[in-house]
Amino acid sequence: MKVFLQKYENIKYLIVFLIVYMTGFLFLENRFSTKTVMTTSFIDQYIPFNEYFVIPYLLWFVFIALGFAYFIFIDQEGFKRTAFYLFTGMIICLVIYAIFPNGQDLRVALNNENIFQMLVSFIYSIDSPTNVCPSIHVYNSIMMSISLLKSETIKTHKILSGSIIGLTFLICLSTVMIKQHAFIDVIAAIVLVLVIYIIGKYMYKYKKSINI
Repeated sequence: MKVFLQKYENIKYLIVFLIVYMTGFLFLENRFSTKTVMTTSFIDQYIPFNEYFVIPYLLWFVFIALGFAYFIFIDQEGFKRTAFYLFTGMIICLVIYAIFPNGQDLRVALNNENIFQMLVSFIYSIDSPTNVCPSIHVYNSIMMSISLLKSETIKTHKILSGSIIGLTFLICLSTVMIKQHAFIDVIAAIVLVLVIYIIGKYMYKYKKSINI
């Protein structure tokens, strides 16, 4: 085990961060007070509920896990970039949740008529509609996608690159389609992506051949 951790030392950094992050997230979870700001807007009424989008929503967990596995075991140099992108944004989100408690009231009543509705009900039961803006689901999806597309190995596989972009789009869309997030939550996440990405450009020397 010692030799393994020495060879793939980035694992310990990921584990330490996850412990710190989950401690903060669980502390803030289910916090709802008179100061909680609702992020629902008029745009949300035009977005229909669709339980089938629970599939790309759940694929987020696989996407993020495989992304980190890639940077830990294959592209170790890219781990630093990925860690900066995701870890920084996630911590900023926790700070925002702590200073500006927020939530949404868009969830629909489900009869669990099929497996997809049952999955949405399960998500509703384990994840409260608070701490939603910015959406970490959206933020992490976009940032992991950007970091993966910067990998020299992945850039040579056009189909894989296209699949990453397509999956990222579906994951982001799924957050509003299953009413787990409001439209503003997604926009806020995209704004945060732009801010962190611009900062990252000055911290990491991107090759001119990389357009993202």
